[in-house]
Amino acid sequence: MKVVVITILILVVFFIASLYFTYYLNQSAETFIDMIEKLDKSITQENWEEAQEHIERVMKEWDKTKKIWLGFLEHYEIDMIDIILARTQKYVTIEERSLALGGVAELKLLVEHILDKQTLKLQNIL
Repeated sequence: MKVVVITILILVVFFIASLYFTYYLNQSAETFIDMIEKLDKSITQENWEEAQEHIERVMKEWDKTKKIWLGFLEHYEIDMIDIILARTQKYVTIEERSLALGGVAELKLLVEHILDKQTLKLQNIL
């Protein structure tokens, strides 16, 4: 009987932790996407000083978020975000509009893909 209770307790804890991480992932990804969209707007308007401020904020937010995501997500995807962010930061620094916009779009797509992949859905479980 103890084994059954302990097993059920472990499953409940695992399920609650999974729900909490999904909630955290949604919140942090939405915050990150909002910041990326502000960066996109600044680049589109060719406001390079504002774009530089936004990319620095995105980098700082990513450094905080990455520490937690590393424990739960595939490192390949996190490495890709690091690479895209570094590349996009350089494009913003040299004021290369089209390449910076491409980097922003790539970054947003990757974060949305991670969010979609980690959402608790039947197709992700099977």
